[in-house]
Formats: sequence, C-alpha cells, structure tokens
Amino acid sequence: MKLQNNQVINFIENNVPLFLIISIPLGLLFPYFAFLRNYITYLLMIVLFITFLKMDILEIVHHIKRPMLLLYIEGMSLIAAPIIVYFILTLLKFDYIVVAALVLLAAAPAGVASSAMTALTSGETSLNVIIIFVSHFIAPFTIPFLFFILFRKYIRLDYFNVLITMAKLILIPLVASFLSKQFFKEKINLVKERSSLLTIIPIFLISLTIISINAPFIKSNPLQVAKYLLIVYPEYFFFMIFGFVIVFWLNLKEKIAVSNSKTFTNVSIVMVLAFEFFDPKVALIIAIAQLPWSTMLVPVNIMLKLIRKKVPENQYS
Repeated sequence: MKLQNNQVINFIENNVPLFLIISIPLGLLFPYFAFLRNYITYLLMIVLFITFLKMDILEIVHHIKRPMLLLYIEGMSLIAAPIIVYFILTLLKFDYIVVAALVLLAAAPAGVASSAMTALTSGETSLNVIIIFVSHFIAPFTIPFLFFILFRKYIRLDYFNVLITMAKLILIPLVASFLSKQFFKEKINLVKERSSLLTIIPIFLISLTIISINAPFIKSNPLQVAKYLLIVYPEYFFFMIFGFVIVFWLNLKEKIAVSNSKTFTNVSIVMVLAFEFFDPKVALIIAIAQLPWSTMLVPVNIMLKLIRKKVPENQYS
C-alpha cells in the first residue's frame, strides 16, 4: 500500500502541468468551488511558507546585494514590456479595449504563485521571491505612469494597502518558516521531502478557484472567450521568452526565476484596476487572461526541456 501511495505521489509530482490543466474542466463542471476565492490569500501564504522552508535566508540576502540587477529586471518587466506590447498592438491596429487590457496585463507585478512555479521548474526561487516583493513596491508607481504617458489616463492606486498586503503575504510565511526550522526540525524535514506535492495542492486549488469564478461567463460565451484567448495567449508566450532574453548572461536557474516572474503575474491586482478605471470589456479580457495562467506551465516545461537537452544545465552555472 505504501509503495502504491508513493507511486501516486511521484506521478503527481512529475505531472504538475497535467493537474493544472485538469483544474479547467473541473472548475467548469463544479463552479461552486468559487467559494475558495476567500481563501486564495491563505493558499498563497502556504505556497510561500513551503518555498521558504527550502531556502536559506542567506540566499535572499545574496540577491538583495544585487540592487542594479533587480532594478534592471523590474525596469524591463514593468516598463519596457508594457511599452513593447503597446507599440506592437498599435501597429497591428488593435482597438483601444484590447490594447488597454494587454498593456495592463503586461504592467502587472510578479505573482506570488510564480515562486511555486519557479520551485516546480527548478529555478532560483530566492531570486524570484525578491522580484515579487520589489515588483509590488514599484508597480503602484509604474502603472499610473505608463497609462498617463500612453493613454493620457489617470489611475490612482492605494499604495499603502498594496504594500501592507505584500508584507503580510511574504513576511508572515517567512517568519513562520524561520521559527519552524528552529523548533520543528524533524517534522520540517518530512515536509521538505514532499515539498513539491505540498506546493502543487494549493496551486491546483488556486487554479480551480479562478476557473470556477469565471465558469458562468465561459459557458455562456464560448466564442467570445475563444476570441480573446487567441489574443491573450501570444502575450503570455511573449512574457515567457522575454524573461529569458533580458537576462541572457545569467545562469539557467536565474533565467527561469525571471521568466516565471513575468509569465505568472499578479492578475488579481490588474483585474481590480480594470473594473475600477476602464471599460467593462477591459476587465473581461483580464478575467479571461486568467485561463492561460493555469496552462502556461506546459509551454514553460517544454521550453526548458529543449534548452536542457541542447545544452547541459551545468554549462549555465
């Protein structure tokens, strides 16, 4: 029985993208899972707690000592990427609704869940965590700046609440993981051994919740959803590749961290902004953009397999 349980666990850990994709039909079939929306913050805190258990505080300090690199990554991610998206869509003659939605998505800070995606794809999780924190500190300034410059639209953000939320999301799991490692070493070692499985569970529930929340609209408007997905997916692929290219000189693990921080952005923040400051159709596109979020681990894994097959990973170190 124990052998069978281990086989099941190993199968789940080795097929994370499959289980995230499964969350899509489950969320559509059982939309009542939307009740979990009230617990997403806690699920994200669990993800970070498990992430921090595997990290040494010195790893985070190491990246803090690279301020110019962090500022460069954030500048490229939060300013350059949205501007590139804006000019490409403008040249392709997309209407204002689509341009505003995709620029807003490109301007989003790194999502907390990207730390889990980085851990699951063997990236530099400590770098990813720092990018998450710094991006949430900078984004409240860069988003209003971009939309004023590009669209002449004034956006007012509650900087204090954004920072308080991020402090709660990151600092509480960080302190909890530190105390756990001090007082529960044996039990923590057991958690570390199954960290992949314990990370997959909250990520699966988050994905399931996102689909469940949007299930009524998706089932009622399949053609409109398909149309917007054809627009949004290419942007996600752009994010994935862009993150790799902008830090071409770093090792593979650090490239993964940067790429994932851009690919798995904090869609929730820009969703709130879309509802408050833009046409409802902008919010609709942002809502639909949550669907690719659940599936992007598949192309990320394919890209990494191709890279690792072409060049041994130790040559990137």
